[in-house]
Amino acid sequence: MPVDQAVGEQWHSDFQKVMHKARSGVLSVGDEFTDQQAIYSKYAEQYDDIIHSEFEEYVGFHLLANHITDMFGDKSMRILDLGCGTGLLGESLHSRNWKNLDGSDCNRELLKVAERRKIYKNVYTSKGVDGLPAERVYDIACSSGTFFLSPSHPGTETIVDLCRHVKRGGSIMILTKKEYLGKEFVMWERVNEMLRKNLLEEVERVFMPGYRKPFDHETDRLSMAAILHYRVVE
Repeated sequence: MPVDQAVGEQWHSDFQKVMHKARSGVLSVGDEFTDQQAIYSKYAEQYDDIIHSEFEEYVGFHLLANHITDMFGDKSMRILDLGCGTGLLGESLHSRNWKNLDGSDCNRELLKVAERRKIYKNVYTSKGVDGLPAERVYDIACSSGTFFLSPSHPGTETIVDLCRHVKRGGSIMILTKKEYLGKEFVMWERVNEMLRKNLLEEVERVFMPGYRKPFDHETDRLSMAAILHYRVVE
């Protein structure tokens, strides 16, 4: 559905104000998380329309779903969509005949929309991996547009934590903005240590332009996405 101009502009203003405060250190991580979740909850029912609209033009979930489909042939593989939000990545995967899907997100209002899609076998309210059943293990854990946005969003510590929920030889696949990989709050030490110890293997980093609309304040006019692909070794 078309997004009302005023709603789209207000979403963009609300979201970017919090992101600016978060990235500049004005907000504590806890306060930022609270403010972010309030915005997601406020716009949950309109979120899909906003993401598809001229205000975002976000297609990252399709890029990641295509990449997963190109990489793997066994459609029975169990997949976790971490930070699934309203289920846009899950829906894109489901349309490509991936049916063994679970979704997790920390925002209940977004998850209510995801549950209505009826594409996930299980839906978990979870910040990072904290709400996942300890025994739940996946072939692939994936995420689109959730990692490295700000200090309160999933970061490298979540990559490390996901290794407990991905089987040996399984994959962790993350799509994010390439520019975010170098943010000062993104700490790569633990991931690099796991790579050195051969507990984790970096399979590839793939860069793709045009994953969403470039915003006025951004220098990256190509909106370059990065897909990070790790394989769990031990």
